[in-house]
Amino acid sequence: MNQKLLTIVLALAVVLSGVPLASAAENQVIGRPDISLSVPDNRVTPGEAKTLNVSIVNDGTITRGGPERFTSRVTTARAVTLDVADIAGLDVETDDIAVGQVPEGVVGPAPIRITVPEGVPPGTYRLPIDVSYTYTSIVTYDEQDPTNNPKFNDRSVTRRLTVPIVVEDQARFRVVDVSTGVQIGDSGTMVAAVRNVGTDPAREASVQLSSGNGDLTFGGSPSAESFVGEWRPGETKQVTFPVNVADGAELRDYTVTGRVTYTDTDGIVQRSNELRASVRPLEEQSFSVSNVESTLRVNWEGTVTGTVTNEGPAPITDGVVVFQPASANFDASETEYAIPDLAPGESADFAFDVEVSSAADPGSRQLRFVVQYDNEDGESRSSDPLNARIAVGDERDPFTVEAAESTISAGESGRLTLTVTNAEDETLSDISAKLFVDDPISSGDDEAFIGELGPGESAEITFEVSTGGSTFAKDYPVSVDFEYDRADGTTQVSDTFRLPVTVEEASGGGLPFGLIVGVGAVVLVGAAIVVVRRR
Repeated sequence: MNQKLLTIVLALAVVLSGVPLASAAENQVIGRPDISLSVPDNRVTPGEAKTLNVSIVNDGTITRGGPERFTSRVTTARAVTLDVADIAGLDVETDDIAVGQVPEGVVGPAPIRITVPEGVPPGTYRLPIDVSYTYTSIVTYDEQDPTNNPKFNDRSVTRRLTVPIVVEDQARFRVVDVSTGVQIGDSGTMVAAVRNVGTDPAREASVQLSSGNGDLTFGGSPSAESFVGEWRPGETKQVTFPVNVADGAELRDYTVTGRVTYTDTDGIVQRSNELRASVRPLEEQSFSVSNVESTLRVNWEGTVTGTVTNEGPAPITDGVVVFQPASANFDASETEYAIPDLAPGESADFAFDVEVSSAADPGSRQLRFVVQYDNEDGESRSSDPLNARIAVGDERDPFTVEAAESTISAGESGRLTLTVTNAEDETLSDISAKLFVDDPISSGDDEAFIGELGPGESAEITFEVSTGGSTFAKDYPVSVDFEYDRADGTTQVSDTFRLPVTVEEASGGGLPFGLIVGVGAVVLVGAAIVVVRRR
């Protein structure tokens, strides 16, 4: 086409467009923008929310050239906006995007947020986008002086374009359940049920989970991984992880996140969408003690009894109540008491024989117990200390002893009769009494025996005692103690009881034998002195 014919065609196009022809002294630049959209990363998976980065490409067209500033004007799109339409099957979260000026080249990206629901079939979807902009189609200018009042013919355009979105056919995963029987302050296992909700199988798959809270760890580590192997679409795998829950951790849901690493059908190693779930540990195992009573008193061995209750939340086996003396003044012959298996809410009684030393003080005292047990996994555990208050009584003798008959005459023999009463709350048996005397009291019969005394029961024992004729009349001390058997078969010796024996003057009305002997001695001495003097 020669120059003349081209001029005629252009003139005709201008006439048809409603733009007046330039005069012989004027010239024109004619052109337009050519807008297209590009999405470099347009692959998505069901169950995924993704931002598509849309690039606006302007490949401007020049029909008649001229000065650069005019050709740039006619190829530039101004006030560009993108109006994103809905698309069946996908959720579009972005409506309008103001882009502004788009010269020749590439501008962007413009973000478009979409969500691909679960269950969307794989395939290619085309997202409609209305592109609106203004541009100058013709610039008429003075050929001799292009700056002299050029004329611009502007137009507004709206074009519907589409961008492809590829919903891929691949393996995808979701945590459908998490469970654990681990209690606060304990360790055990957690089981996560993970399902392949995608359309492709996975090979050589492994599940990795992480915890962002130090109160819940995987065997002491913030993350753990478990291999599961082949994984078909729709198949659910039960994946087990070791779990530790710290002492003092809050009773609440803890978030765990993770991914599945696998090999796809093309032999390429892939990392799945993020897995997210929560796990809630059980309450810390707890126990209580109640009905704690004792027969303890100073310098005596008594019994501490009570009831331990499993407050849950889990059952226990092989339980033992351990008595932990808080003072050296308490000595238990056995510090462990076995209890039966206890379900939550069940109770068992315990008892300990405890000896209280003579250095102890009477009054209120705190005792401490610990429950050692096996949890549901057969692992040994110990409870927190369980405290209980008991009263320690004053020291007391197992018997009370009173003299029923204890008076003898000087130079004679008599009976020492004692009333012995059992002051204990249990029956005492094989009670052997031993009498201890000092001059001027003597005894050829210093032992007595009582077969059995019930609580509060009394019996009399008798000893033969004597004194010389020269013994002065007054009270003289004697002592007695007892060796006896308790109800549990143990043999003990009581403290020594001191009692008075009263010596009275000899009976008969004559002069006392001592006085007669004294007077006789004086007479003999006087006679001896007279004989000596006479010589």
